[in-house]
Amino acid sequence: MSSVSAREALRYATDDEMLKLYAVLVGGWVLLLVGQFAFRTAVNPAVAFVGFVVALAAVVAVVSGGVAVAYKVLSGS
Repeated sequence: MSSVSAREALRYATDDEMLKLYAVLVGGWVLLLVGQFAFRTAVNPAVAFVGFVVALAAVVAVVSGGVAVAYKVLSGS
């Protein structure tokens, strides 16, 4: 196994494609927080449903972003 320098590792981690995947993860996490807040504090059932749908979509975004980052790292090695 060859060694990788710190400079190469940081260059790979801050590549444009990786930054897009990080944005999906962070955006999904923020949507998850917003959706959970709306779902838990809503008095109106329609708002609670929208919060639930947003939280569900955010979970899908976080999981798919995590899988995409893992795939990119494993395929690059």
